Amino acid sequence: MPGNRQPRVRSGNEPRRASAMEPEGRGAWAHSRAALDRLEKLLCCSRCTNILREPVCLGGCEHIFCSNCVSDCVGTACPVCYTPAWIQDVKINRQLDSMIQLCSKLRNLLHEDKLSGVKACLQRKTCEQEEKYEIPEGPQRSRLNKEQLLPKLFDGCYFYFGGTFKHHPKDNLVKLVTAAGGQVLSRKPKPDSDVTQTINTVAYHAKADSDQRFCTQYIIYEDLSSHRPERVRQGKVWMAPSSWFINCVMSFELLPLDS
Repeated sequence: MPGNRQPRVRSGNEPRRASAMEPEGRGAWAHSRAALDRLEKLLCCSRCTNILREPVCLGGCEHIFCSNCVSDCVGTACPVCYTPAWIQDVKINRQLDSMIQLCSKLRNLLHEDKLSGVKACLQRKTCEQEEKYEIPEGPQRSRLNKEQLLPKLFDGCYFYFGGTFKHHPKDNLVKLVTAAGGQVLSRKPKPDSDVTQTINTVAYHAKADSDQRFCTQYIIYEDLSSHRPERVRQGKVWMAPSSWFINCVMSFELLPLDS
């Protein structure tokens, strides 16, 4: 041992430094929740972008999908990279499926720990601040929007649902539109119609620096289907996949659409 090296000591009156695994103000499991969030992003389907269900790979590439999401691609090609897919190569990855199940159990445990406040209220006999236990991003933006009496998410937007919807039932999508302040169209809007293009409604929650602020009518199609309708992106009428619509609701934001 070095002769002049001083041992590390801490005064009895000096508070113990916060551990790197226990960030102040966010709870003892904050890092665990953040790590789990990152892991779950890696465990998402390459097609529907949700957590994998019965994960499968098509054999010729590294993309992983929910088994239902690629039922129309077996024997053809990967829907992402178009690598040929053979029926004999399609099989459920049991090891990955077990990992997903464990992540779900861990998420439930961490959620229960986060709800230990709903107990702090009873012990202190006063109401704890709900913001400390609030899910960030979408739910938080939704609450603040309502408190400030601002228009709902789809205020000024019209939606037409074309084709068959299996992954997200059409009735559920219609209810989401209504709840979020939008309106449902019974007829498909015509992009080349002067009547359509001169409608003066504005999408309140569209970003001001985006050309999406000019769009108020969306033609929604089921993007998990093998059918691809003709692309529409003209003035006030844009075509968008159902996954985009769901992601907008979850994040409480009119997300940008790829060109």
